[in-house]
Formats: sequence, C-alpha cells, structure tokens
Amino acid sequence: MDRSWINTPRISDTYENGVEEFIHFAEHNAVSYKNGVRIRCPCVNFLNGRILSVSEIREHLLCDGFLKSYTTWMWHSELLDLPSVHGGSEEVHFSMDNRIEDMIRDM
Repeated sequence: MDRSWINTPRISDTYENGVEEFIHFAEHNAVSYKNGVRIRCPCVNFLNGRILSVSEIREHLLCDGFLKSYTTWMWHSELLDLPSVHGGSEEVHFSMDNRIEDMIRDM
C-alpha cells in the first residue's frame, strides 16, 4: 500500500484520500466498543498515544497532520515486515550427562 500521501500537503486531494484509506484500514482492524469504533490517533500531536473516535481522528489528521514516520501501521494491526532467516534446518544435539556429573564432582 502506497504511503507517499503522508508527505503531501494536507490540503491536497491525495492527502485527504490517504487519510480516508488509513481510516478504512484502521476501522476494519479495530475493536468495536458500545460507543463505536475507537482507534489510536496517529496525528502529530498524539503520536498513537490516545484512543479516539474515527471522526476525531479524521479531524486531527486533516487539521494537524499524520505522523510522517508512521509508515507501518503496527498500532492498527498491520503486521511488521520482518526479514526471515533462511538456512538449513540443522539440529544441534549435545549431551548434558557429562556436564551434570562434572558439576556434581565440583560440589
């Protein structure tokens, strides 16, 4: 998903469309409460530290701006893209028998 909209001017259609895309993504992955969906606000003021309603978040993102470094939406259930370690499936076998005996002798 393209996140370049985060760096565009807040008055642009590109930015507004990106905010709506983010809100749709966040709502889809959010937990619903009695008073509606509430999610963490990634605006430049709250930095994902406050949980607000969708309408409040939309207002914050349009008026204040989206946290520019927040490109992997981990607080909104996006999985981190961690590098995988590929290698052989080598098993390591060793025996503790001798070490236990050595420890008992040392005592």
